[in-house]
Amino acid sequence: MILLFSFIYITLSVILSVLGVQRQEEILKLFLISFLLTPLIGIGYLLFRKKNLTRVHFYYCHECDYIFPAKMKHCPICEEKGKKVKLIPYHSPYRISDKITMITF
Repeated sequence: MILLFSFIYITLSVILSVLGVQRQEEILKLFLISFLLTPLIGIGYLLFRKKNLTRVHFYYCHECDYIFPAKMKHCPICEEKGKKVKLIPYHSPYRISDKITMITF
């Protein structure tokens, strides 16, 4: 009976770890939480943990239609050509793609 309980307990911990990999969690941390505490706490950790993601802001050059993932004052491509074009924050890909398609047709 204890052997069956141990097998189920370890299997649940491993399954939670595999689910954590699919959600891009730390596999070892999730396995240790579910194995040392309980699989129920592991499920709670998996479901209610807030992801610590860093938001990337993009900047757009209206002169050369290039999008930069880093904050810069002026477009480096246009600066090589001798122009100083100020970059603006890039919010939606649909606005810029609409402008590009209108120019090409």
